[in-house]
Amino acid sequence: MSPLLGYFLLPHIEIQEQRKMLFWLLLWLSTGFASAADFDENLPLNHYQWIGSHNSYKRALPDSVYQLLSLKNTNKANQLNYAHLSLNEQLSLGLRQLEIDVVNDPSGNQYQQVELASRLNENWLSAHEVKQLAKPGFKVMHIPHVDVMTHCATLKVCLKQLNAWSAFHPEHFPIVVMMNAKETQPDFLKSNKPVLFDEAAFASLDEAIRSGLPGRLVTPDDIRGNAKSLQSVITNNGWPSVKALRGKFIFLFDGNEKQLDRYTQGQNNLKGRSMFASFEPGHPSAAIMIRNNPINQQQDIRQLVESGYLVRTRADANLSASNEQKALQRDAAFQSGAQLISTDFYSQSPQAKRTQYSVHFEQGRLMRTNPINY
Repeated sequence: MSPLLGYFLLPHIEIQEQRKMLFWLLLWLSTGFASAADFDENLPLNHYQWIGSHNSYKRALPDSVYQLLSLKNTNKANQLNYAHLSLNEQLSLGLRQLEIDVVNDPSGNQYQQVELASRLNENWLSAHEVKQLAKPGFKVMHIPHVDVMTHCATLKVCLKQLNAWSAFHPEHFPIVVMMNAKETQPDFLKSNKPVLFDEAAFASLDEAIRSGLPGRLVTPDDIRGNAKSLQSVITNNGWPSVKALRGKFIFLFDGNEKQLDRYTQGQNNLKGRSMFASFEPGHPSAAIMIRNNPINQQQDIRQLVESGYLVRTRADANLSASNEQKALQRDAAFQSGAQLISTDFYSQSPQAKRTQYSVHFEQGRLMRTNPINY
């Protein structure tokens, strides 16, 4: 009996939950992946393109916040007017690239009281979320005290969800998770500013990722091996095969220059680190690049892909754009060869349903072989 069939036969699973799981299973089978005839797991990871989500943890803004922000700046309010399915639902749909933003709260008690909610005399968080946010640790949110509604209030909870899903689907295609370390908030807030990520904080972040995904993490050390540099392995030997990476997670740190310096502690090889980082070509640890504008950076992306790097780009960024305008960026992302394509408009997302526009490859697929390599 397959583990999946066994799950549905468990007596403690409610009928409603069975139906929900069956819905996502059928949707995944019909839309998620390339057919078996098209899929060769012996190909290197970079020989595929796959679609993922942007700010994957995000739930919708409360209506009161959207209305308040619209009074100040309608366009900016519109840029925050999106939400996602839960991480489990996204993975079950077939997405294999996620994004998580964290703030550093080493002492706790900085984020369980949301300033904008207090100003509006509203309660946005459940008692359980308040309890989680009061504890020390890394908190997950888009904009502190403003855009804070998430499917997992803390990094620990997010990782627990990912680990549980992976354990139930042990042969899954490798999942790339992009991490952002938030250190700013809007000037109009009176609350204490986010705590900076120093070297100790990054060490704690690394440990949180390792402990949250035991045995499932692919690190820079794993790819580099005994070679002198990560870049030399990527450009000369290439990425491991999908088969070798099944059931694994790859984390990419999208940091600014100062953050990257703190993360590497002045070293260039990411030794002992949990995450890859977006370094430029020529850097000893260059392996995964971020190029978010596939229209203006089309040629740059193609050259990076041809050199063996993984590249993350965005199929959409302006939520106010027309469907035709979004399609231009989507098509550019597909044609660029960037392997990791983030969108807010994957099938079944709230904004895809609202606009009747979604991002997918031919026949509704969320993955295909890379046109640059083939």
